[in-house]
Parts: sequence; structure tokens; C-alpha cells
Amino acid sequence: MDDGGDPVSLGAFRKAVESAERHAGPGAEVEHELCTTGARLDDAWCRFLAERDVLVGLSVDGDLAAQTSAEGVALAHRRILGAAQLLRRHGVDCNVVCRVHAGNAGRPQELYRCFRDEIGVRHVQFLPIVERSAPVRRGGHLRAGPATVSERTITPEQWGAFLVAVFDEWVRRDVGRQFVKIFEDTLAAWSTATRRPRAARAGGERLPLDCRCCPVLFACEGGRPADRFAESPDGEPGLNYLCAGYREFFDHVDQPMRVMAALLRGGRDAGAIMNVMARYERERPAVWSRA
Repeated sequence: MDDGGDPVSLGAFRKAVESAERHAGPGAEVEHELCTTGARLDDAWCRFLAERDVLVGLSVDGDLAAQTSAEGVALAHRRILGAAQLLRRHGVDCNVVCRVHAGNAGRPQELYRCFRDEIGVRHVQFLPIVERSAPVRRGGHLRAGPATVSERTITPEQWGAFLVAVFDEWVRRDVGRQFVKIFEDTLAAWSTATRRPRAARAGGERLPLDCRCCPVLFACEGGRPADRFAESPDGEPGLNYLCAGYREFFDHVDQPMRVMAALLRGGRDAGAIMNVMARYERERPAVWSRA
């Protein structure tokens, strides 16, 4: 359940949880999740969340992630930190769900380090904000461009740069310690692929040819269907609006993902890549000096 701006009362949430458990089939295991800003959490809420083993995602959209002033950041930080501490005190698992938009896309390391070092959560999910507005129809198809997305919408270039910046810090010091969903999903894709396939997967027939021929289709799978309103370079509709950003990210992480996938297949910890990265960066200046 997502309570968005926290309009859901504890009583309503309790009824929803109990109803789900009541209607579950025999032997079924029900898992509960709550996405919240944390603004209304108190001891009663946390006791119930702990009792039902609810996974809580602290949403920072419109809060810490949206702040531009130092005062706003400090206030939002205290609110989120307080919610995280309250949840931990009651033994409730929590993570952070951060929506990335045009206003905060230029602060990747700041946000990531805040979640890791100050708020102290180990699981982070970054979600790009794509909001369509005033769509333009030409030839029966919606055209992407400035007129079709809101000012808050992140650009493909911003999204790619954001992911690359966070990944570069994560792969050097946090593999196995901090869990960023898109990085974990990407590693899973590289670990299960024996090569970078060019063939489309299920549903790929609805993707433009540019997608179906893309070497990283196995990882992105065309992206969210709701975001497939851009045109390919050939003018074919159905391209993911954020395609260029995802492509930049997947191309950037290809080599380290290959290394981590090989480590996992060999029964080793993927975190060993941090030593590989450190050794490479120590030796790289010597390589350049001999050139």
C-alpha cells in the first residue's frame, strides 16, 4: 500500500492488512509493504508494523529530495531521520524510495550519501519522475519533446548522469553493504545472461526496431510501458522516453557488471570488485606514464 501524502489512518491500514490476510488462500504467505513519508508514524503505528512484519519504504519525494534551501533540507532531513530511528527502535525493516526529478537530479552523491551515512538505511530505490502533459499528436502518435512532459520530469541525460554518479561511488565502496535496487536488478540481468543478447524478449514485438536490436534489451526490457511514448531515431513510435539515459548507464556499467557476474558464477562475493577497482585505479597512472 502507498499512502502518498500520508492520508491513510492506522485504522484503515490495519483493516486492509487484516482483510488481505483473511482472504489469502490456505498456506498462502502474505507480505505487506507501506510507502510513507513518515510524517504520521508514531509508536502505535510502529508496533502494528512490527507485529505484521511490514516492510516500510520511506518516500522522500516532495520532502528531502525536493528541497533547495539549506533550511528546507535540514528540516526534511530531521523528519526522515526521526522516522527511520523510530522504525528501527521498533524493529521494523525500512528502506528509502527516492523519486528523482529535474529539481534534484543534479545532487546524486548528496542524496545517496545522506541515505547511507546520515539516515542509515541500507536499501535505496531511485525512481525517475516522468510526467506527461500537453501531448502533441502527429500521424496518430504521441510525440515526445518539451511539450509532452512536465517541468518536473527528469530528462534522459539527467537520469543517465544520476545513475552513473551513484554507481561510481557504490561500486568502489558499497557493494554488498548498500543495496540500490536498480544496481541489484542490473547485476541479476548480467549474471543470468551468458552474453549480451540482441533478440527481443516476450512482448518485444511491441517495441520499435531500435529496441529489438539493442544489445542491452535483456537488461532494460523496454522500460516502463507508460514511458514508451518517444520516437526512435527512425521515427518509429514506442521508444522509452528515458532510453538514452538507461543506455548511457548500462554501457557505463557493462565491464564492472561482467566482473561481478563472473565473481558470483565462481562462488565468490561480488564485493570483491571493490578490490579490483582499487587495484586498477592504483595501477592506471603507471600505465599512462609508460604510454
